[in-house]
Amino acid sequence: MKNKGKSKGFRVICIIFVALLAFRLVDFGLSEWTDLKAYEDAVRDDAKWEKIVEKINNNIFLTNEEYETVMSQTGLGKSAFDFLVSQGRTDKIEVYRDYYLSDKEYYCYREGIFACHESIMDNKGEFIDNPPFADIRDGDIIVTLSIHSLGWRHGHAAIVVDAEKGLCIQANMVGEDSSYGYVNTWKDFPMVALLRVKNESVEKAEEIAKFADDNLRGLPYSLFSGIITGRDSEKIPYATQCAHLVWYAYYHFGIDISPQGGRIITPYDFLKSEKLEVVQVYGSILEV
Repeated sequence: MKNKGKSKGFRVICIIFVALLAFRLVDFGLSEWTDLKAYEDAVRDDAKWEKIVEKINNNIFLTNEEYETVMSQTGLGKSAFDFLVSQGRTDKIEVYRDYYLSDKEYYCYREGIFACHESIMDNKGEFIDNPPFADIRDGDIIVTLSIHSLGWRHGHAAIVVDAEKGLCIQANMVGEDSSYGYVNTWKDFPMVALLRVKNESVEKAEEIAKFADDNLRGLPYSLFSGIITGRDSEKIPYATQCAHLVWYAYYHFGIDISPQGGRIITPYDFLKSEKLEVVQVYGSILEV
C-alpha cells in the first residue's frame, strides 16, 4: 500500500512538472511570436521632408497629407508639430526626426509570472530612453503596447494629472491600488503614444485631470472593472484597471473615449478612438 501511495504521488509530481514545462514553452513561443510581429522601422523620405521644411520656413500651411508625412517622419502629431513651429523650435523637430528614424533594438524582460515588458537599446546594446514628449498637458492620455502576456499585447494606460511635475495616475496590477506614477517612467517603452481629447478646452481637460486626482487614486485593481459594474457616470467605481481608470475620468464628464461603447475597455481601444487625437508617438504603435 505504501508503494502504491508513493507511486501515485510521483505521478502527480510528474504531471505537474510536465504541465508547468508545457506552459513555459507555450508562453515562451507566444512571447517570441508577439515580439517578432510588433515592430516596423520608420522609412526615411528626405524628398517629402525637404518640401515640408520649405513650407515651414515660408509660413505656408501644410495639407492633411503633409501632416501625415510629418507623423511618419517624426512621430509628431499635428498639435505637437504646430506647437513646436509656433515656438520657433524647428531645430527640435529635426532632433525628433533624427531619433524617430534612427535604428533601435528592443529588449524584452519578464516582470512577474506572465507579463513581458520591453525596453529600447541602441545599436551598441546600451539602454536608451525616448526624448521627452514635445507638448504634454493635464488630462492627456499615455498609452503603451510594449507590455504583453501570453501573446496578448494588452499594454498599459495612464492619465496625466500634473504635466508640470510629470505626474500621472495609473492602475498597475492586481494587489496594488491605483496611484501616482511619473511620466518619465514611460520613456523607455519602444511603443508609446500621447493622446488628447479632440476639440476640448484646456480648462475642461484640467478639470478632468483634477477629478481623477481627487477621486481615482487608491482604488483596488480589478481586471473585471466595467464588465460587471456597467457604465454609471455618477458613481465612483470601487475598483479599476488601467484603461478603465482613464476612460472613467472622461466618462464622468459625459465624454466616452472608448470606440465601441462596450463594457470591456483596453489601452488599444484608445488608439482607435475617434474622440482622441495623436499628439506624439514613438515606435510603430499605430501599426500594431
